[in-house]
Formats: sequence, C-alpha cells, structure tokens
Amino acid sequence: MAVTSARENAYQLLRKRILHLDLIPGTALNEKELADELGISRTPVREAIIMLSLANLVVVKPQSGTFVSRIDTEQVEMEQFLRFAWEKEILHNVSDVLNEKDRIRYDENLQLYRFYLQSQNPNRGDKLLELDNEFHRIPFDILGKQRYFEFIKSKLQHIERLRILSLKVFSDENIPSDHENIVSALFDKKLDLMDKYLDEHMNRYKGHLKTVYEVFPDYFDDKYSL
Repeated sequence: MAVTSARENAYQLLRKRILHLDLIPGTALNEKELADELGISRTPVREAIIMLSLANLVVVKPQSGTFVSRIDTEQVEMEQFLRFAWEKEILHNVSDVLNEKDRIRYDENLQLYRFYLQSQNPNRGDKLLELDNEFHRIPFDILGKQRYFEFIKSKLQHIERLRILSLKVFSDENIPSDHENIVSALFDKKLDLMDKYLDEHMNRYKGHLKTVYEVFPDYFDDKYSL
C-alpha cells in the first residue's frame, strides 16, 4: 500500500510539473535525482514514469534516457476534438435545469477573468487558466457530474501545455467575450448558436499555434508540420 501511495504521489506531482511547464518539454528525467528529491525509493518513481509514458507525457528512449515529451500537435487536435464533443453534450444536458444562482456563478467567473486579464499580478497566468477551467467545469457541477469533468481533464495532456504557452505569448482578450456569448446563448436556449460560439472558442488555439511554435520551437514534436 505504501509503495502504491508513493507511486501515485510521484505520478501526480510529476504530471503537475509537466503540465504546468515546470518541467519543460525535452527535459531529461533522472530516477535517482527524482527519488532523492521526493524522499522515496526509486521503485515508485520508476513506476510513476511508466504511468507518465502511458499518458504520452514522458518518452523513454533505450540507451538514451527518459525525457518529458514534446507537445504533439496531432495529439492536441485529437484532445480538442474530444473536449468539444464532451462539453457540447453536457451543455445541452444542463440547458433545461439552469437557474439564477447558476447565472450568478457564471457572471462572477467572468468578472474575475476580466479583472486578472488586466492585472499585473505575477500569478496572472495561473489565475486565468484556473478561471478558464472553472468556467468549463460549471455545467458539470450543476449536473453533479464532477467526476466526468475530472476524467475529461485527465485526458487533456498536450492541449493543457499549449494553453499555458499561449498565455505566455498572447493576452487573449477574446476569451471573456467568448464565454459571455456561450453563456448568453445557453440561458436563451439557443443551442445551435451556443454550439457555434463553443466551436469558435475551442478552436482559437489554431490561430495561436504557429506563433507559439515560432516562440517555443524546441517544445514541439517537429515530426508534424505546422
């Protein structure tokens, strides 16, 4: 049980560091150094690295070493396709049960996003990402489907890193208006219009991808043409 717990803790910690770009794409991982840092044996670290490899966050190269995976643009596209399909379905399901309290929660999220968008807070990027994630979590919370959201989020590995890089390059003024349009159409029960706004919002990354790639070329898997 202790080994399992140590493995899971190591996995979650390394996964968070990779997704938040504390461990940048291409970084070499050393089992012994990680074990010493975490204060555990090498076995749970090795098992955590295997789990990260299965999640496409780590690449193990025989005779070469273990490295944080670079961002795979094909994987990004696949993750975003699935994200749109899942979120569209949950928004359609929630449209019949919305109330004023839900509208207030959306409005508070939007106000906070606009505040941090203009803020000079050093944690601005983290707060914007947190608020964006919260926005997309709200319909799952309303329906009591929090585990669905966590499951979906666990599958969004490469798109998460691209979102963080985008915030380093762009101050995306479009996100608040995107969110406002989605919410307005949702509460007006104009679901076809909401689908259109959601699609535009979730595909904005395509317009950012080339610029982000030019700024951080070493972070990407260059076997895909941008």
